[in-house]
Amino acid sequence: MQKHHKFYSFLIFSIFWLIFNFLIQISFQIPFAIAGEKLVTIVRSQQISAYNEVIKGFEERCKGENISIKAIYDLKGDVEEGKRIVQNIKINKLQTNLILAVGVLATTLVKEQFPDIPIIFCMVINHERFNFQGVNITGISCEASVEDQFTILKEVLGVHKNVGVIYDPIKTGKIISEAILIAKKLEFNLIQTEITSEKEVTSAIKNIISKIDALWIVPDGTVITKETIDGIIKLTQKHRLPTFCTSPAIVKAGALVSISPDYTYMGIQAAQLAQTLLSSQAITSLGVKQPDRLKLTINTQTAEIIGVNLSSIKSRPEVVLYP
Repeated sequence: MQKHHKFYSFLIFSIFWLIFNFLIQISFQIPFAIAGEKLVTIVRSQQISAYNEVIKGFEERCKGENISIKAIYDLKGDVEEGKRIVQNIKINKLQTNLILAVGVLATTLVKEQFPDIPIIFCMVINHERFNFQGVNITGISCEASVEDQFTILKEVLGVHKNVGVIYDPIKTGKIISEAILIAKKLEFNLIQTEITSEKEVTSAIKNIISKIDALWIVPDGTVITKETIDGIIKLTQKHRLPTFCTSPAIVKAGALVSISPDYTYMGIQAAQLAQTLLSSQAITSLGVKQPDRLKLTINTQTAEIIGVNLSSIKSRPEVVLYP
């Protein structure tokens, strides 16, 4: 009898010890929120330096603001993998007060799976193509406003200039409609050419190249592809034609100047929006905001090739010179 008693005592002690150790391990894995602290989950489409800059700015701005980053998930640019990861986040989620979605894939999947949690999206090129709207959706545009772009162009080229643009009306027609009015206000003549296939890009440029003083490259997936960008750069440089766009990557490929958001500051701006959303249960969306801070990226080699003097804007604090 005494042996049975000792055995049961040992068994009970062993079970207690296993449960105790399990709870201790869990306590180190689960981020318990400090009183009043808000938890944010970050979902990134893939590993891109610009995305990482945004996240870095967001993390820095959240420090000391009672906002804690619960986790950062990387979807690796894979739709099916992304669906699996986001679904697992949904099934296994602990408390999450807000989600920061970085990139179009992350935003698409998060919007579908989390209709009741405030979402802030950023780094979505030409976001108006997507239905990223809702009572819980806030965003930051990935492009400088059309007016900001043409204001910079005016500094570079002066007034009374003909600016060409090639675009697919299905993808960027709304941008061009806005640009027509702004170009007129700033004394530019906007020469538009519609296309419906990337195969038409080269011929479209050749048709207008003698009539324009600059080419505006809009974030249009029909116009800008891996196959077309090299041809656009070669043609415009051959004809000593300035090109301006909203992508530093296109400037590195040979365009003259880009006007784009400061990505680190975009993260800071996203954190400020998060503070506003997390401070009031009554506010679930702040709409889509323009980026607060812009930067200019200039290709100095292209400037030399086409003979453009950019000394008037080179000294600006937000200018990045490449190479």
